[in-house]
Amino acid sequence: MNRTATPSLRTRVVATVVVLFAVLLVVVGASVDVVLGQQLRRDLDARLTDRADRAVELVNSGIGPEDLVQALQGDAIRVRVTGADGTVYGAPGNGPPGPDIRPATPAPPPGPSNAPPGPPDPPAPPSDSLEITKPLPDGSTLSLLGDTTAIADVRQQLRILMVFAGAVTLLLAAAALTYAVRRALSPLDSMTSVARRITNGDRGRRLLPSKPNTDLGRTASAVDEMLDALEHAERKEAAAARTARRAEEDMRRFLADAAHELRTPVAGISALAQSLQRDAEHRPDRVGRWSELLVGESARASRLVGDMLDSVRAENTSDLELTDADLADVARRTVDRAALLSPQIRFEVDGSQPVPVRVDVGRVEQILSNVLDNAARFTPPGGSVRVAVGTDSQAFVTVDDDGPGVAEADRERIFERLVRLNSARDRSTGGVGLGLSIARTLARAHGGELICAAGPTGARFRLTLPSLTGRSAGSTPAKRP
Repeated sequence: MNRTATPSLRTRVVATVVVLFAVLLVVVGASVDVVLGQQLRRDLDARLTDRADRAVELVNSGIGPEDLVQALQGDAIRVRVTGADGTVYGAPGNGPPGPDIRPATPAPPPGPSNAPPGPPDPPAPPSDSLEITKPLPDGSTLSLLGDTTAIADVRQQLRILMVFAGAVTLLLAAAALTYAVRRALSPLDSMTSVARRITNGDRGRRLLPSKPNTDLGRTASAVDEMLDALEHAERKEAAAARTARRAEEDMRRFLADAAHELRTPVAGISALAQSLQRDAEHRPDRVGRWSELLVGESARASRLVGDMLDSVRAENTSDLELTDADLADVARRTVDRAALLSPQIRFEVDGSQPVPVRVDVGRVEQILSNVLDNAARFTPPGGSVRVAVGTDSQAFVTVDDDGPGVAEADRERIFERLVRLNSARDRSTGGVGLGLSIARTLARAHGGELICAAGPTGARFRLTLPSLTGRSAGSTPAKRP
């Protein structure tokens, strides 16, 4: 896995800005140096030109070469006048004037001389010095030499000053940038602090950026979204774990209850089989009764095993064979079958209008059969079971009985597997507590629901299923009891 580069953002920002600032100072300093040097040279050149023009005016006024030299030289300007006869006045050779400027004297004639040697020539001017040579009206030649040493000194001092000022400026800029960047990136410190609190267990804390459209705001919003997703995933995982634990506990309880329920008929079958084996020859008069009891216990065990298998299969929605059907017609057929099995109970059906649904007809009949069987077991002889079929936002079937009803605290428990209530409703019923559990599981497999509520005289069970037409159906919903 590649590691993410995480350099110091503060250091990078400060270093980058300081380097850019230094480059800018260098460019500005070099530009100032070049421009100033050119300007000083232009000024010196203009002064040389002015003095050359002035020399012409002085010669025309009759001034001599020696006075002309005295009048023109100075301010880093050396003057030399070469007369028509070759006499040189002013600075000898090409050297610049020294601090003590003396009047020019005629050059001695060539030839041997015993005169003492004069002072040595001053040092040569810089190679970039300016020089103007101009003929004068009296036939002499004027040479003006502009010394650029002062210009070089000024530029050197300016460079030293700019380097020192630039260094101080960079130091101050680095300090100011460090403070400004620290202030600008302080939200990152806050984000880091919140992230650490979340890591330490404060899962509900969020960054909540005040300006979500900025760079830091978008980053904080993305972090909050990530934390929300993680928290949602944790909740789903915890819920799934709880559901798995509950399912495991339900399965263990179901197996324990099933074993307990099967123990009685299996024990009875075993005892009857032993009696037949042991006493069949000595008690032939009891063989018929024992055989009848053996068949009954076997049927009871078979019915219990069948109910258990139905309870498991009901959870598999892939086994449903969905077809279009009329729920009212399905309810009438199921009620007719229940009436044949319980002739001592009066069954009433209110469902004259068709209720179109898309269901597994056999499974819906199983749901209604279980509910009607439960109602018939708890309705006293001569009582009635009332069935109503209709549709509102969903298709529904309600079953009301004349039994003792179900306490509000037990209206959910009766749908659990192998649960039988310790109440008058469970006296002498012979059930094992799987019928209603199977019925609710099948109802939910269809996308519907089965609930228990208080009825007018006893218990009310209400089955709801998705309707093909809902409120837009052309038929009039049956009146709900």
